[in-house]
Amino acid sequence: MLTFHVQNQAHESLWEFPDDAQNSFLNLCRRLAARAGSVVDPVDPYADTMFNFKQLDRLLIELDGADEGGEMSVEESLIAAQVKAAAQYARQISGYLFIQGD
Repeated sequence: MLTFHVQNQAHESLWEFPDDAQNSFLNLCRRLAARAGSVVDPVDPYADTMFNFKQLDRLLIELDGADEGGEMSVEESLIAAQVKAAAQYARQISGYLFIQGD
């Protein structure tokens, strides 16, 4: 299961939360990664991924596009909203969104 961490510039975790029990965010990432150039391509259940401020902008755009395009299930939409809030917070503090695989 993935765990999301908003980190400040010193890489201190300020907010963390897990993916849901169905791994909905991971499943969404796998579908989006099938497209060439997707920012979520490196998200993996067994590895760690970190998004910096430039990548956070791309992540927000990509998640908004998937949401507006009706590509998400209800569960995916719920966890994506939480991830978007975390990404916006990380961007606001010039921090990072760290996604920890297990």
